[in-house]
Amino acid sequence: MLPSHLIRELETLRRAYPDGVPGEDYLPLLVVLWPDFSDRNLAAVVAELTQGHPVDVNHDATAAVAGRRRPPASDVERVRERLASAGYVVDDGETHE
Repeated sequence: MLPSHLIRELETLRRAYPDGVPGEDYLPLLVVLWPDFSDRNLAAVVAELTQGHPVDVNHDATAAVAGRRRPPASDVERVRERLASAGYVVDDGETHE
């Protein structure tokens, strides 16, 4: 069961991916979400979204972010835009004043 404080994020991700996360978006999705979640919360939310296992999601996220399986920047940007269009506020790593 997903902790209640993560339900809103899961609902937003489901709006972005109403038919499930296609394989080509999985790793880019992990890269985009990485800055916004603890390891445990990222694994829990994405496992719930993809019907996967949190341990596998955590392993995949670490590999994607660390560079061993890092997706192309164009894929990451495409997923970032998809999430933003569904109402997810994406942390772009930049400071805006």
